[in-house]
Amino acid sequence: MPVMRLHYHCEACEGSWLAEGEAVLEADCPFCGTHDVFVYKTDEHVLEADDAATMARQLAAAMREAVAKPAPRAAERPRLKRTG
Repeated sequence: MPVMRLHYHCEACEGSWLAEGEAVLEADCPFCGTHDVFVYKTDEHVLEADDAATMARQLAAAMREAVAKPAPRAAERPRLKRTG
């Protein structure tokens, strides 16, 4: 099933939050407890659960690769020139 990102805004306390779900539902405000707050926006782009898992794995691999690279030595860093 597709998962949608739901955007909520409580008019009673001006609180805003996001939720994910397979259907648009009313929710209770996590800040003040107001009941039946309606969704004001849903994201157009809907990810399947498998797509989200693949994206998370790719991001984790890219982060591991970035952390594994040593920092450039001072001699390898570009020199900055002062202007004016």
